[in-house]
Amino acid sequence: MAAHPMADLRKKLKEEGLLDKPTAKSWTKFIALLIVVGFLYAAHIMLPLKWGLLLLPVTGLITTTIAMIGHEGVHSSACKSKAGNISIASIAFPLFSGLSMNYWREKHNVQHHSHPNVVEKDPDIHSWPLTFSQEEYKTSGRVRQFFQKYLQAYIFWPIITPLVGHLMRYDGLKYVITAPFKTKKKKRFSKMYLLDVGLLCAHFFLWLGLPILLGLSWQVTVGFYVMLWAMVGLYLTAIFLPGHAGRPIVMEYDENWRLQIETGRRIKLGPVASFFFVGLDYQIEHHLLPALSHFNLPKAAPIVKEYALERGWEYEEVGFVRALWDSTVALAVAWKTPAIVIDASSERNKGLLEDFGPGAPQPQNG
Repeated sequence: MAAHPMADLRKKLKEEGLLDKPTAKSWTKFIALLIVVGFLYAAHIMLPLKWGLLLLPVTGLITTTIAMIGHEGVHSSACKSKAGNISIASIAFPLFSGLSMNYWREKHNVQHHSHPNVVEKDPDIHSWPLTFSQEEYKTSGRVRQFFQKYLQAYIFWPIITPLVGHLMRYDGLKYVITAPFKTKKKKRFSKMYLLDVGLLCAHFFLWLGLPILLGLSWQVTVGFYVMLWAMVGLYLTAIFLPGHAGRPIVMEYDENWRLQIETGRRIKLGPVASFFFVGLDYQIEHHLLPALSHFNLPKAAPIVKEYALERGWEYEEVGFVRALWDSTVALAVAWKTPAIVIDASSERNKGLLEDFGPGAPQPQNG
């Protein structure tokens, strides 16, 4: 039998000790952030409103980072043990963030990671009313087409991103409510399902019910909850969107490993900013090796880049500001950006440049 395409890469990573999962580091970072955010939440209760609003961006950033560590737990990349990963995922997602970890695992791990940027397979590029490709634009109604062509890039950051955190939570709740009706009778109420639902209930009690019972007004409690998670939505979008937006939208492909590399983007950050990304500044490495701890991704990146370039695959790495700009421009021209075919036996669709306007991100030949 032929060797697995990733065999040589995994061998190099193993030799460097990068496949090991630093459990202690993951828990230390997670607990330290929980302590910090606890003090920040207490400060919001004690400070006057204007000072609390000024503090909100910092509180939102730490809150987002805690949620991102839950992302590591769902990928089983935070700890060596299954119990450790489930514990981190459970605390960070349903209990702390109010996001169903079972929903996230299905949407993100199963669907997105298997088919990044693939039309009709990756849920992240099918988000009504937005479009990320010419193909979806053509199937939209006239009102939606007007929005996609003239408005989506301009209202995306100020209007849509603050809704992201709340919409994800809504989708997660809808998922857990409908899951028993879509699952075989014997598997409807699994331990993971009951854990997920129980912690989601605890989340809303701890965030909304308990503060009101302790004397805070419901207006302040609900207002803080809505504003905080709106800020988290903005940060989450700034972390997740540049990893793929502006990279090729794919109709068909013949090599999954190439797909993982060429639809992602490595974002160059300093150590301080990288701390808050929890590995998603190394989007290419994360997609190729989702179970790799974010603590090991910086050392793995040069090895993965060499692996890609040796095979003639495009490996994009840019700064954060450039990544944000390219992602936003991609939203502006998505309505006229055709999906491509990744085919090792031929060049990508020729003549696509004629379909793009000035300043639009151009598909790369590969």
